[in-house]
Amino acid sequence: MTIYEIHPAATIFPMMDDESFAALKADIAANGLKTAGKLYLNQVLDGRNRYKACQELGIEMEFWELDESDETFDPVAYVFSHNFHRRHLTESQRAMVAAKLAKLKRGDVKTQRELSDTQICAPSVNEAASMLSVSPRSVTNAKQILEHGSKEIIEAVEQGELPVSFTAKVVTEEPDKKTQSQLWKDGGKAALKAHISEASNYADQDDELRVSATKTIARLWKKWNAVERAAVRVWIDEHFLDSEG
Repeated sequence: MTIYEIHPAATIFPMMDDESFAALKADIAANGLKTAGKLYLNQVLDGRNRYKACQELGIEMEFWELDESDETFDPVAYVFSHNFHRRHLTESQRAMVAAKLAKLKRGDVKTQRELSDTQICAPSVNEAASMLSVSPRSVTNAKQILEHGSKEIIEAVEQGELPVSFTAKVVTEEPDKKTQSQLWKDGGKAALKAHISEASNYADQDDELRVSATKTIARLWKKWNAVERAAVRVWIDEHFLDSEG
């Protein structure tokens, strides 16, 4: 079985959660691989979840080689365009993606040949925040986690299990990565919350999701006409207000 390295740009977005990955693996086992992965400079740029599933199943995965001679090709832009709109990410997960974009350095995307400056220019925190529809503060918190969080803590945020604002406070107050990981392993969010001096406003992931949903509706409300707004009011009445009565 051919072994490939993962291209650094491919790690910007998180891996699937365990449940989704198990479903993908079962589907490949039952029906075979439906979509080939993409290689760039002999590294996996697209399809690393499928690649992992195939490795575990002992299946040789099919890949297509992207054109290495194209000097205008940007692997980061490719990964972003192929993942952002098809992945359902929480605000904290998007903040982590934005933070990775903002932290990109020349060596992160350079492998076998030099890339042009335009291809490797990392966006600023504000630019990355705008790209992922999150606040600059969330991106700053996410960068703090990437720099000072343990592997397990970073993975928990990337999988949507911990919110960035709360976790940034945890890694700031508890810089020892072994302690961070042990607290998470032993007691999850509750143990981390008990360990810090004061809980974040978004210590509860459900609260963060509610705030994110409210902001999204407020943004869309401005774009809707009177008929669309009326339809939304009726839908809310039918699905939420009636059930509470």
